[in-house]
Amino acid sequence: MKNVKAVSLSVGAMVLLILADQAVKLVVRSNVPLGQRTVLVPNLLELTHTTNDGVSFGFLAELPGWLLVAVSLAAIVMLAFFWVTRWKNLNRMSHLAFLLILPGAIGNLIDRAVFGAVTDYLHFRFYSTSFFVNNLADMLISAGVVAFLIGAMRGEGHKPRAAPSKGPART
Repeated sequence: MKNVKAVSLSVGAMVLLILADQAVKLVVRSNVPLGQRTVLVPNLLELTHTTNDGVSFGFLAELPGWLLVAVSLAAIVMLAFFWVTRWKNLNRMSHLAFLLILPGAIGNLIDRAVFGAVTDYLHFRFYSTSFFVNNLADMLISAGVVAFLIGAMRGEGHKPRAAPSKGPART
């Protein structure tokens, strides 16, 4: 019963993160013309409406959109399957990683499937050096990877399994 409640809370949190990601993207698509830049923090952060036909940093943009959707969907299904089937053996940092990565991946999959490209809007820069433009889903994925790496560096890959009981000693 404890696991059912934990899974339900996790899925509820993921749904809220997906809705937040899609709501911000909807506001950007509806109110910010493609290519428009608005300074939010001078020399550091701009609101810039752009789209990404590929994955991170435009990688694989030359692939057909349906293939990126299929690969994204397969990756999400595999991650979700791993998370659910290994639930009891994962530590808190691993759970946090899945809780962040899955909604980020789903948010970008929705964009890719519905609009043919991912909506990006946060442009990170340092004065004249442009780093990247991303969105809430991208930040969730990045934070999830960081959570996973922190857990791994701490040696928290999985919870240790209890040794099998051998039963009472026979004499």
